[in-house]
Amino acid sequence: MFESLVLIEGEGVKEENLWISLANAKQLVIGSVPRYGVILHIAANFPDDLGNALLEFAKVPDVNGVLTLMLRTTQ
Repeated sequence: MFESLVLIEGEGVKEENLWISLANAKQLVIGSVPRYGVILHIAANFPDDLGNALLEFAKVPDVNGVLTLMLRTTQ
């Protein structure tokens, strides 16, 4: 399992726009960070799935950047 805490940067980002289909990954927790954006906890079975999820979040309207805060791998 590959888990990551991610900061989705953008003051105008709406949390509801971040509930998107991520194929083989899913966001588990979502919470806003005033003046910065939204923090997500993402889980995936494979590193490519996590990478693809990050790319999908970068395409969401009003997202200025996607920053990985933490990455954890378990077997």
